[in-house]
Amino acid sequence: MRKLLLTSSALVAAASISSYAVADVSVTGGFEWKYTQQAADVTAKDGDSFHTDNEVVISFSNKTDNGLTVTGKVELDVDTTNPAGGGTPLNDESVLSISGGFGTFRLGQEDPADETFGIDEQDIIDEEGNGLGTSATLGNTSNLGLAGDSNKIAYITPKMGGFQAGYSIADSGDNETTDTNAIGASYTMPIGGGSMVVKYNQATKDGTTDTDTTNMGVQLNMGAMTLIASSGTKEIASDEDIEGNGFAIKYDMGGGMTIAAATVEVTDELDKSGAEEEKYTANIGEVVYTVAPGLKAKVTYTDYEYKDGGSTTAGDDSGQITNLTISASF
Repeated sequence: MRKLLLTSSALVAAASISSYAVADVSVTGGFEWKYTQQAADVTAKDGDSFHTDNEVVISFSNKTDNGLTVTGKVELDVDTTNPAGGGTPLNDESVLSISGGFGTFRLGQEDPADETFGIDEQDIIDEEGNGLGTSATLGNTSNLGLAGDSNKIAYITPKMGGFQAGYSIADSGDNETTDTNAIGASYTMPIGGGSMVVKYNQATKDGTTDTDTTNMGVQLNMGAMTLIASSGTKEIASDEDIEGNGFAIKYDMGGGMTIAAATVEVTDELDKSGAEEEKYTANIGEVVYTVAPGLKAKVTYTDYEYKDGGSTTAGDDSGQITNLTISASF
């Protein structure tokens, strides 16, 4: 009798465990090694270096009885350490998503609406080089938005005949007045055997002086070719009046090889030295070869020029950046 009771109890426990273990769990990763060679007019930036950029993503997904999809995701940037946490891996993103016929609510550390609906010329460049110095106030792409993974609430609508939109708010805390609000939208349509996507977003960060950004662009997919044209602005009253414009093209050569090229120009009309505005321009070329599923080799070349317009201590700079990247996804 005792053996029968134990057996029955074990069966009930196993059934209970299986009834609760309904979540789908996935663990994925991206691991990247990079060699960078930079020839620059600024001596401190001239030379070569090795880099790694590795991350692990753990996600849980469950469908409730009333049809909602509940997802939890944690993304760990395993090459970045948090000094306050004793050198432990830094959470890049950590978010709870609730989806249904109404759309999706995202709660936590995840992209804002201006990033979800952002577009720029480097979206089809895997490993762009950035020739800007750390003291430069410009961006190196035509998307000058206020993107970031701070804690926020975001709502994304379902797709409605090719249209989708979203809104997000990042609260800066009880005693802070630097909340960030962002909206964005996209429209996708078939065209000539391919497709075209139009995107627009804008964001505002509150403060003593508000920071306002906009970004818009179009992506055209035609067979093996992809084109992007984009522009963006960033304004901070009498401090910044930045505009960026970019264009990119990518072509799938077949056999696992793609080639891409992009160009971008970003200027600030308010930072001037005489008639010279602060300006960053770059021309980028890239070849990507898929060695095997999940394994890629990439060579990216960036030719850039920066004029500081008297706004930084770094001074003018120009040069070339060559990246050799080996990346693997799991």
